[in-house]
Amino acid sequence: MLKTFEKLAGIPGGSGFEEKVIECMVAELKRSLPDVSVDSMGNVIGTIGKGEKSVMVCAHTDEVGLLVKYIDPKGNLYFDLNGMIDERVLLSTKVDICSDKGIYTGVVGVKNRHLLTAEDLKRPISLSDLWIDLGAGSAEEIKRWGIEIGDPIVFHPNFQKIGKETIISKAIDNRVGCAILIDLAERIKSKKIDYQLFLVAAVQEEVGSRGAKVAAQTLEPDMAIVIDTVPASDPITPPQQATAECGKGPVLRSMDVNALGWGTIYSKKIRQRLIQTALRNNIPHQKDIFRTWTDASTIHTSKRGIPCGGIYIPRRYSHSPAELVKWADVERTADLLYFFLKNLRSSDIDDLIRKV
Repeated sequence: MLKTFEKLAGIPGGSGFEEKVIECMVAELKRSLPDVSVDSMGNVIGTIGKGEKSVMVCAHTDEVGLLVKYIDPKGNLYFDLNGMIDERVLLSTKVDICSDKGIYTGVVGVKNRHLLTAEDLKRPISLSDLWIDLGAGSAEEIKRWGIEIGDPIVFHPNFQKIGKETIISKAIDNRVGCAILIDLAERIKSKKIDYQLFLVAAVQEEVGSRGAKVAAQTLEPDMAIVIDTVPASDPITPPQQATAECGKGPVLRSMDVNALGWGTIYSKKIRQRLIQTALRNNIPHQKDIFRTWTDASTIHTSKRGIPCGGIYIPRRYSHSPAELVKWADVERTADLLYFFLKNLRSSDIDDLIRKV
């Protein structure tokens, strides 16, 4: 699974531009599943099992990134955000611009410290202070490379193992979830389940969980499990802001919500069964609520309502060029998901989705 993740993390796939990730997911899932398709939105859907009841497991394919907004006469690129990124993490970062003619690596430029005035130092960083330097000499040279306004930009691949069981990389969010889907397909293909299982690699989560909504409306599953990464605590964040810790297992969430009201109150019954499954199989796990959203936010309000559970992987430095995860947490998440689904029966689904 680690090799699969490394492969996935190196593929460029900003929101709305996930074609190469989609191709990879189709090829990998077809190794285990006979029924793999891609819908008009770009969601990859692998199907296994038969029955009147159905379960959707969802992980998103996209990563946060940028889009080319303007090319100046000297060949410098200006950009806008494609997903939620803190501008501070962009300074002097290597990025890849993905044009129709190829991928070109550049660096996010920022005014040199030696040239900053006292007034400059007081101002927060804004996108207008940043540009991308590709080593070009003119806008005409940039155009010869096939780079145009609207082209996607992602962080340059940088997968690396550090310390003890620790991985740093761009796009941990959520290529680890995609790797878990592939692992699940391999592990569950020979098991007899009396329900239909949809494995969905959904597009455009980082810009509002759009792909998951379309998939949920089309498939109409009875319930869903979302696999994603979530912010973990760090040395300076107080625990009341982030209770999840890297290395202590998957996070089973009760609620998330952001300032715009997007979010999910997760099914209590599904969450309790996930906790019971973790305890039965000696899988360390954590609990949290958080001010954010995941694909569950659009899945659970689709059609007539779809009860959701979430199994989330704690990671640090979210939406940055070098996110950090403890690989044991990824493996434990994969195990918990597999044990939960392997032992699930249609009669259990009936009970889990019944409100009273």
